[in-house]
Amino acid sequence: MLSRTMVRTFAGAAAVALSFAGVTPVVAHEGGGDIATNTRGLEVETEGEGKKMSLVANLQYNNSGEAQNGSDIEFVKLDGRNYALAGTLRGGMQIIDITRPRSPKRVAVYKCAITQGDIQVWRNGGRVLASYTADSPLRAADAESKCARDLDVDAGEAGTFIVDISSPQEPQSVSFIPVERGSHNMTIHPSGKYLYNSNSDLATSTEPSIDIFDVSDPKRPKKVLDFAIPFVPTSLGSESHDITFNKSGKRAYSAALSQTLILDTRNPAKPRILSEIVDPSINVVHQADPVRLKRPDGSMRSLLIITDERAGAAGSAECPGGGLHVYDVTRKKNPEKLGAWFIDETAPQAGTTCTSHVLRIYPRQKMITIAWYSQGVRVIDIKGLATFEGGPDAVAFGDGIGMKEVGHYTLPDSDTWSFKTNKIKRDGSFFGYGNDLVRGFDVYKFKGLNRGVPPLKPRDMTPRAESTSSRMLLPLAVLLLAGLMRRRSRKPLAG
Repeated sequence: MLSRTMVRTFAGAAAVALSFAGVTPVVAHEGGGDIATNTRGLEVETEGEGKKMSLVANLQYNNSGEAQNGSDIEFVKLDGRNYALAGTLRGGMQIIDITRPRSPKRVAVYKCAITQGDIQVWRNGGRVLASYTADSPLRAADAESKCARDLDVDAGEAGTFIVDISSPQEPQSVSFIPVERGSHNMTIHPSGKYLYNSNSDLATSTEPSIDIFDVSDPKRPKKVLDFAIPFVPTSLGSESHDITFNKSGKRAYSAALSQTLILDTRNPAKPRILSEIVDPSINVVHQADPVRLKRPDGSMRSLLIITDERAGAAGSAECPGGGLHVYDVTRKKNPEKLGAWFIDETAPQAGTTCTSHVLRIYPRQKMITIAWYSQGVRVIDIKGLATFEGGPDAVAFGDGIGMKEVGHYTLPDSDTWSFKTNKIKRDGSFFGYGNDLVRGFDVYKFKGLNRGVPPLKPRDMTPRAESTSSRMLLPLAVLLLAGLMRRRSRKPLAG
């Protein structure tokens, strides 16, 4: 009998070998979005296996007893209440009140029967906006949904809808940005004035580009540029799949299927390519997110964490699937690979998807949350990345290369697309929110770290002039002024 260490080593080597072999994606996001690979009963499972985590709530998007088709998830705080914005494949954007995490309540649905449903949130003047992406052309039935009727979007069109969510209970269509090759993901620049489109098309696209739009007037978006990016021959594709800006907006990182690009975006209307990473051990470059960590000597280290969605979310024969590949990008033009990290899970898969997917990095807390499809949700401590010195051949499973899995939870019917949180306590504990292709909306509780962290608190995005307190103060001030004037008018004149 093989020991666990031997099995893990064999499985890890197999996963890495498959990555090098260039596994061709079967479901590689060209138009239709992911397909749920796990199965469920009429009721979702409530008991699973985990470490320092528990499931505390589940919310279904419909009562069909079938796959709920959850995709991306984002958050917004308005008038003191916290909301999750959960995308779906053709089920519309679900707006869920998570002010009480153990009792999530859906308050509205932005009815928009499109695929992918990637979401970004930003503020524009007196409004809070969200983007909602249509990767594949609308079918005739899709064009009958409210978002398309609101904006006269016809069947056959693809692109991104802009939605006003200032009043979460009543989301309003604002505009539509048509993109011929579709919007797999769209990313808002920190200025709120530009959107970068990622179409994620495969090798059939030989002139890859990033579409850039000016959305400073969200009712009238304008095309700025088709920014050409390198074509990688004999690869599965060269188009951008996802883009992440750093906090200042001066850099962007494009995960472009067979390459990763670092862009100078100090002028977001005219980006420049600083460097290109082509790593044959990454099968599908899915996401590339930056993080800066402080070394013991006080200097800052810039890192890039690239996720590999091996086989494009196709059904798997084994775990751990694609992992996280870490690069030191302190010198932007000379990225250096520090190693690759995988979950410590070697169970065979009966056709369900097992690979890394949507992550979020919390720089001040030195933590990551990530969805791993059939292997549920994961929490990773990355404090050690500040000092780790490795190389392209360094590989870790669960613990290593400066990263350590500190929590996970997996249910028998897990097929989780995205896992993020909006609030972290000083002990590192939080409620995390998973959007699942099979299960719908899940709420998890992570018990915390063995170290303290700066707290993460959501910022209330309610425009100050439009907040409830401001709306109450104005009429109150008018009443006080009127009362004062009446008192003065009654005062007898001195004579």
